[in-house]
Amino acid sequence: MDQQRLNQQLILWVRLLLGLQYLLGGINWWYKILPFPSITDPVASANKHAVLMAMIETGWMFQTAKLIELLTGLALLFNRFIPLMLVVSFPVALSTFILDAMIGPTLVGFLGGTTSFAVLWAKFLDLVYFGGCVLAMQGFLMIAYFDRYRPMLVARAEAKAP
Repeated sequence: MDQQRLNQQLILWVRLLLGLQYLLGGINWWYKILPFPSITDPVASANKHAVLMAMIETGWMFQTAKLIELLTGLALLFNRFIPLMLVVSFPVALSTFILDAMIGPTLVGFLGGTTSFAVLWAKFLDLVYFGGCVLAMQGFLMIAYFDRYRPMLVARAEAKAP
């Protein structure tokens, strides 16, 4: 198999995997279909929980993030508007990674004997998969579609009347 075909296969599989992750993550907010971490689960990270609760209490912010996940998942799975949806969903992916990367307090709790290994392991998996892998797949796809972004990356763009 030549290199270009291999690259296209890799892009396809990453796109489908990320699309499935986003779709299921979005649906899981409204209908608990998966055992993924949820706001209804016991608090493993006080900081993350506080941020999520503040987003939920706005009445629109967390709903919007989950809607963006759902729409991005559909776009990736059906191969529609992918460059646009990758840009729209990037703040969600980055915020999720940052929240999942707050592993310090859990690690301190584990070392101090107040946090179980199961909680530490769950937090680590949350960081690696839900935060890190999603952000890595998102970045990989944005690089794969970079030629679609190139026209926007000019220092001085000329506007044209509609």
